[in-house]
Amino acid sequence: MTIEGLEKQAMRSVTHVQLYDVARTAHFERILRSDAGTTVLYSQRRYDFDAELAAKVGARRAGTAQAFWYTLTHDIDVLEIAEPLLVRAAPRSLAAIVGARLRAGIRRRDVAVVTYAIENKDPRDGSASLPVAARVKLRLQRLFVRPVWRSLDRIAFGTSQAQDLYERLLGEARVRRRLIPALPVADGSIGVDDQRAPIVTFLGEFSERKGFPHLLQAWPTVKAAYPDAQLVLIGKGAGADDARALGARDEAVRVEIDPPRSLIFELLAQSKVLALASQPRPRWREQVGLPIVEALEKGCLIVTTAETGLAEWLEDHGHAVIADPADVDGLAQALITSLHSSRRPAEIVADLPDRDGRAEAERWILTDSSVA
Repeated sequence: MTIEGLEKQAMRSVTHVQLYDVARTAHFERILRSDAGTTVLYSQRRYDFDAELAAKVGARRAGTAQAFWYTLTHDIDVLEIAEPLLVRAAPRSLAAIVGARLRAGIRRRDVAVVTYAIENKDPRDGSASLPVAARVKLRLQRLFVRPVWRSLDRIAFGTSQAQDLYERLLGEARVRRRLIPALPVADGSIGVDDQRAPIVTFLGEFSERKGFPHLLQAWPTVKAAYPDAQLVLIGKGAGADDARALGARDEAVRVEIDPPRSLIFELLAQSKVLALASQPRPRWREQVGLPIVEALEKGCLIVTTAETGLAEWLEDHGHAVIADPADVDGLAQALITSLHSSRRPAEIVADLPDRDGRAEAERWILTDSSVA
C-alpha cells in the first residue's frame, strides 16, 4: 500500500470530533471530501449554513455544557477545538478538553487535542468600545485562552499572520506545530491555453467589511479604462439593493443574489479577477477569505488588501495586495492592471500546492506524521 493509502486508512480509523464556533457550508463540503470520520459540534450558524448538508454529515449543535457531556460520554482519538484566540469559544473548548481527558483517563486511552489556527486579530483590539457588560464578559472569557493553549498536543497554522500573532501573544508553542498555508489545489479542468474574458467578480457578503462599497466606487474608473470589462456580483447582505441598482443601470454588471454553489463555481471559472477589498474593523479582520481560496482554485487573479492572512503569499505570487484598505484609487488601478495581465489561469494554479492546505492540515493533525 502507498504512503497516501496508509494515511487514508489511518484517518478513517481515527475518531475525530471537531468543534466549530460558527459552522458554514464549506465546512460540511470539506468533511464530505475527507477520508476522516468526523463528528462536528457547532455553536452558531453562519449566514450560508446549509441545514440539509449539516444533517448529511451528522453535525449537531452543542453549547458549553453539551460539548463537555459529549466528550465525556464518547471515546475520542482526536479532539479538534476552535482556535484558542477565538476568545468567545475558549470556555467551550476547555470544557470539551476536560471532558475528553477525564474519559480518556477512565478508559485508559489517549486523546490528542489539536487545533487549526488562522486568527490574525489581537482579541484585545477594539474591546474599549464595547459596553461595560461585554468588556467584563470578554475579560472572563480570556481567562480560558492560556489553559486551552497549554492543553494542545498539535497545532497547524493556516497563515503566517496567524502564527506570528499566536507566538507574540501566547509564546512559541512547545508542541508539534506546522505552518500549512490555507491554499487550494488547482481545478484539474483548467487547460494550458485557457484564457478568460475581462470579468471582475466579487463573491461574498455585500458589506462594508468586505469592501463592497469600495468596489462600487472603483468600478466607474475601471470601466472607463477598460470599456470591455464586466463585473459579476455574487452574494447577499446589506448591500444587495445597491448591487441590484448597479446591475439595472449598467448592462456590463451581472448580479446573482445567493445563488447555488454550482453556479458560483461556474462563474468563478469564467472570471479573470476576483476582487475582495477586505476592510479593518475594531473587532474583526479577514483571516483568509474563502472567496480568495475558491477563486485561486479556478485560476483567477486576486485583488485584495493586506487584511487577509494570505496577503504575504499572494504578493509573493504575483497577485495584487493593496497596503491601504481604504485606497479606492489603488483598488481601481489594481483591477485595471490585473485585467490587462497576460497571465493565464494555468500559470496561476501552477503556484498552488499539490494538496489542499486545509486537508493537509487535517491529515497532519490526525495522523501525527513525523514530518516537521
